[in-house]
Amino acid sequence: MTRTREWLTINAVAAWLHNYAEVDEAGELTAQYQELYKELEDEQSDDTKTRKRGRPAKRQRTKKASSNPSSTEENKATNQET
Repeated sequence: MTRTREWLTINAVAAWLHNYAEVDEAGELTAQYQELYKELEDEQSDDTKTRKRGRPAKRQRTKKASSNPSSTEENKATNQET
């Protein structure tokens, strides 16, 4: 989540609820903050968009081995010995 004005507001309300909800004796502020928190979360979730990714990843091409006739004959000979 990016740190926009809305995010900072949600974070401030959540911090108040976490730290001061028990201190509020009448419970009036706690109820108001909880309602505000729910409203802000609903607004935030509606605005969320998925970003399009860039170009698709492609595998790196491997270099083909040069076809040297002498090296292929060696490989065949060593493979037959085992």
